[in-house]
Amino acid sequence: MNRKMRTRSVAYEAGASFPYLGKEYTLEIRRYRSYARPGVMAEGNKLVVLTARTETSVIEEAVKNWYENRAKQVLTDRVEQYRRQLGETIGAVRIKNVKSRWGSCSSKRNLNFNWRLVMAPPEILDYVVVHELCHLQQMNHSAAFWSLVEGILPDYKQRRDWLKTCGLIERYQ
Repeated sequence: MNRKMRTRSVAYEAGASFPYLGKEYTLEIRRYRSYARPGVMAEGNKLVVLTARTETSVIEEAVKNWYENRAKQVLTDRVEQYRRQLGETIGAVRIKNVKSRWGSCSSKRNLNFNWRLVMAPPEILDYVVVHELCHLQQMNHSAAFWSLVEGILPDYKQRRDWLKTCGLIERYQ
């Protein structure tokens, strides 16, 4: 799924807002001398970084790694649910750092997803998962492909429109 993604920088500093599964979390940085590698966790409505070093680059890397790890877990779970529903077999689920796609499906049956997708609400994430899984049967965007998508997600057009208009990836390059 190719989408033009506008870029705009985000500040990786305390108080900045970061979405996760459609909810906003406020970044909090807690300094701990014993943390050799930063840790990140969602706690209430906060995204907490536990770290010995508070340089922006360290915080940014920690937050992005957290997103990638969460994306791998969440997307793998969603792929498995819909894969069973479609009766498909897949190769691998991979999380990528790409700037122009939400997801893709290869001829080897591998599914690739942008880590930023985990920022979106779950129903949007599900749309991208279903879209890519349907490419296992239809490697095109024909009427048959869209019919297959609609059979799983009757409201797919609204979900697709949300993805087109919200541009949620734009800030997180």
